[in-house]
Amino acid sequence: MSRLPPIEKFSLAVRKNIRDEWEKKKSDYEQRLSEVLGEPWKIDIDLRQVCAYAQDGYAAESPGSMTSAYIDGVLYQLNRFIEKHGAAGKSELNTIASARTITMDLDQDKKFTYCGCTISPDGQLVILFREGYLGVNIDYACSLENLEAALNEAPKSASTGGLPMSFAARAAVKSDWDSEVQAIEAKLKDILKKDIAVVPQFEQVFDKLSAAKDAPESWQQNLGLFLKLYFEGLVHYLEHQKFGEDDMLYEAFNETIDKATVAFRIVDKGQLKHSTYNECVIEDGTLILQTIPEYFGTNVDQVASNLMDLL
Repeated sequence: MSRLPPIEKFSLAVRKNIRDEWEKKKSDYEQRLSEVLGEPWKIDIDLRQVCAYAQDGYAAESPGSMTSAYIDGVLYQLNRFIEKHGAAGKSELNTIASARTITMDLDQDKKFTYCGCTISPDGQLVILFREGYLGVNIDYACSLENLEAALNEAPKSASTGGLPMSFAARAAVKSDWDSEVQAIEAKLKDILKKDIAVVPQFEQVFDKLSAAKDAPESWQQNLGLFLKLYFEGLVHYLEHQKFGEDDMLYEAFNETIDKATVAFRIVDKGQLKHSTYNECVIEDGTLILQTIPEYFGTNVDQVASNLMDLL
C-alpha cells in the first residue's frame, strides 16, 4: 500500500495550533520522557506526513493538540509499565528501543483497530495509527498490552544488546523465578543435607518451545512460574517420601546424584521413557527433570514420581 504524500502547507489556524500546542511543549515532553525512563529520549514526529491521513475534525483541525495528547498517553502508559516491571523493565525498554526516540507512523499492516505501537528495525518506539482513525483512542497506543507485545516482537535488527529469549520470557523469569529459587535451594539442602544446584536451563526450554508447533499458549508468560512448579514438584516428592528423615534415602540420592545438581529440559516427543507427561532421569550424576513441548506445565507435581526407581 503506497503512502499518501505529505501535506505541503497547513492553514494558518492549524500552524498556530501546532506551534502553540506542540512545538512549544515538545522539549518539556522530551524532558519528562527522559526523567521517566532514566535516559535521554527524543521525539521525532513528522506532522506533515502524519496529517496526510487526518480526516475532518480533531486530527485535521488541531494536530498540535492531538500530538501532545498522544505523548501524554505514552507517559501515562510508561508509568504503568514501570510500576509492573520495575527498573529491569525500564532498562529493557531503553535497550530494545535503542534509538530512544518516539515517532508516529501509519499502521500499514492493519494490526490494530485504532492505534498501537511497535519497535522499528532501527530501535525507535513507533506510535501506530490505523488509517481513518488518526486521533482516536489516543491514550491506548502504548497500553501495557501493546507495549509488552512490541518489546516481545522487536526485530532482531534492533540493538537488543544480546538479550536472550524474548521480553515476555525474561519478564516471566524475573517475576516468578528469581525471587523463588533461593527458597527451593534451601528446601533441597534441608532435605538432602547438602547444597544442591538448581539449573533451569531457560534458554534451552525457550528454544525448544519456540520451535514446537504444539507448545501451549502463553508459555512465554508462564516460563518462570512453570519452572518453579516443576522444581517444587521435586521438593514435594522428596518431602512426601520422607527423604529428609531417612538417611538411607538421602544418602542414596547424594551417592547417585554425585554432581549435586538438578536440571530441567524439554525433550522431543517420543523421548520420555517413564510417563506420558514428564519424568526424571539421571545422567552423569545429574538429576534431570524433563517434559515435551505439548505437555509443558501439565501435571508438574508428578515430575519426580519415578525417582525412587532410579536410585
